[in-house]
Amino acid sequence: MSGGAPEGFGRSLSVHRGTFGSGGWLWYIGAILLLSGVLHLGQLLGVALPSKGGSAPGGLGLAAACFAAGALLLIVPVLRWRQQVELFEGGFVWRRLLGTLAVPKHQVQGTELVTHHSRSGTHVELIVHLADGRELSMSGLSQADQLANLITAYARPVFQPAMAAAPGGWRPPNV
Repeated sequence: MSGGAPEGFGRSLSVHRGTFGSGGWLWYIGAILLLSGVLHLGQLLGVALPSKGGSAPGGLGLAAACFAAGALLLIVPVLRWRQQVELFEGGFVWRRLLGTLAVPKHQVQGTELVTHHSRSGTHVELIVHLADGRELSMSGLSQADQLANLITAYARPVFQPAMAAAPGGWRPPNV
């Protein structure tokens, strides 16, 4: 599902999409808060299970707070899940919900692959260093190690130019 290559990027080499699992516990907590908001709202309208003490004062505020907190918590996993990096011969394109960024290969200086370990699991973050000093931080991509290796290849020249002999330096024998 590539959106086409930008001008001068050549053909597509690989596509790396965001993974659903990169959202971790935030999916569960956000969904529980949204469900709690629905139940509070249903209880206020008399549709859900009746409470023992009638309708609670401030129930509408609690329902709104649950909806707001649940929506805010779901922003991070949705952003990670709906991203995609497409690698081309001449650069890469990072598509996110908030926009698209095309990076030509001559802008890439290097990459870092950072693995974050916690009690709830691990996630891999790919940091791409650009020539203008910016750093792009990409978390939750499928096959991030492969992507890091391919992007790192951009930073290395294909061949090293021969070093010129310095005057008075080493000379081959019989010269």
